[in-house]
Amino acid sequence: MNTQRVFMIFDLKDLDIEILKNFDGEYNYFNPSHFNGRTIYRRESKFEDRLLVSDIVDDLDNVLLQHHTDDMYLLSYEDARFINDTEISVCCCKRDKHDIEKIINVEYKKYNLTTKEFTHFKTQNAHFEKHWQFYNDKIIYHVNPYTIMDGKETVIFKKQINLQPWIEKYGNPGLSTNVFEVDGIKYLLFHSYVWFSRLHFKYFIGLLRLNDDLSPVGYAYKPLFESNREYSDNTILNDLWNWRKTELCEAVKYEVIFPMNVVVDDLNINIYSGLNDCSAVNIKIVKQLFIDKIKNESFILV
Repeated sequence: MNTQRVFMIFDLKDLDIEILKNFDGEYNYFNPSHFNGRTIYRRESKFEDRLLVSDIVDDLDNVLLQHHTDDMYLLSYEDARFINDTEISVCCCKRDKHDIEKIINVEYKKYNLTTKEFTHFKTQNAHFEKHWQFYNDKIIYHVNPYTIMDGKETVIFKKQINLQPWIEKYGNPGLSTNVFEVDGIKYLLFHSYVWFSRLHFKYFIGLLRLNDDLSPVGYAYKPLFESNREYSDNTILNDLWNWRKTELCEAVKYEVIFPMNVVVDDLNINIYSGLNDCSAVNIKIVKQLFIDKIKNESFILV
């Protein structure tokens, strides 16, 4: 894939990026989610110095969901997102306890922060179920094909949309963020990536416009923005890559920007994201700037 001379709608260097938490040498914090003044994080740590596991923690590092073993599995919790004040969605990575190199699957779950109870979804169409987006009583399950399920996990909308122009340049899209509304128009963000070598790849973020019923209208021809190693402190990145080298894990040199959720306030569009897998950040785009930019962008209708 040729990704040279790629033009973005925004350059992260021109935006206000608030660093919320960083890799600190013992724990790695990234992929945050925010709702009503509360932020949660994926906190990565080493398990027996053999591999990496993740917990979900809050601003004060209180553990909300902690990796653990049961009679059969090693369970690790990744990429949690607020659904509302009391519920989060989360990926549960399930490894064979007796052969921890083996990943059984990644299951998608809902967790109630008040009752401490899980909702276990039955849908397991992929080895790794990730990044479902909840909107009232609907679940946006995939972007390619674009799929919506109801609360009982019955598919109520499915359409193979015209993503080939994007795929040819930026890789195969996957869901990233919740549905958000700006100036009366609904959007969501998706991600894709391109490999440059076995241990090096780069992410691109797309903007998908939706109808009020959540069906897709079209996506911006240009990526909203791209990842770049230059956006992170080089010392932190190198320290992270060295720390991540374990018996069962090689250190992949990501160039990653991974939006987790979007919060729109009176002035800004706040995109809570993981940056280069070493930081949890809030990328702020002035709302009026977003409106002015997007109205002049070309969209590919689906």
